[in-house]
Amino acid sequence: MWFFNLVRHDYKYLFYTLNMKNQALKNITIVIPTYNSEKTINSTLESIYKNFENIIIIDAGPNNIKSKISKKYKIKFFRSSKGRGTQLLLGANKVSTNWIFFLHSDTILNKKNIINIKEFVSNDLNYFKAAAFKIKFNKNNILSNVLMVIANFRSKYFKLPYGDQGLLISRKFYKKIGGYKNIPIMEDIDIIHKIGFENIQILNSHIITSSIRYETQGWLIRPIINLYCLILYFCNYDINKINKIYLRNKNGKS
Repeated sequence: MWFFNLVRHDYKYLFYTLNMKNQALKNITIVIPTYNSEKTINSTLESIYKNFENIIIIDAGPNNIKSKISKKYKIKFFRSSKGRGTQLLLGANKVSTNWIFFLHSDTILNKKNIINIKEFVSNDLNYFKAAAFKIKFNKNNILSNVLMVIANFRSKYFKLPYGDQGLLISRKFYKKIGGYKNIPIMEDIDIIHKIGFENIQILNSHIITSSIRYETQGWLIRPIINLYCLILYFCNYDINKINKIYLRNKNGKS
């Protein structure tokens, strides 16, 4: 009898723990900014819709992305002017759940990511902290692996994750620090500064992001441009001029 009671107690505890963690996902809203994301957004949504009930898309593209998305996904759509900072700011203002997960439209989650998210939001000590994932590209080659190592080194030791690595934060903490700034570039670095390096946790799994930008602009050129813009930002260079430099190189112009 004692063995039966012990097993029953453990089963109840396991059921309660799993149920609480599943409930935790219902208290998260995923905010996705889109701009000409027709080729990647359905893969992103496919990786999240079974686990998350609350998904918001903030679209700034010239075409209506809603018509390109499968109707099986239950999503709230909002239109915005172009600019990831602007879009993320608007998306966060539409959230009513206790937690927000900011996710790029060319990035997908896996089972390990979902488990990490459950564990993070289920811990009350993380209510005034934020989290991002390690990064991995959907192309496996020498240059992508080198860049992956560099990006994860930067995240681990300098607490400067890229926006591609996602950002998980409680709505209360987000509002406390002032949220995303309405700026055309470096919105991910700006909010990390507000959060505080000591309050950033890099979760122990890799999020998968598209490598198309690096393939188009070059695996070497793109990181150099990013680093140059980052240095200018830390030197308090005009943010609009940094954006012009970024876009000029992005579009392949001199």
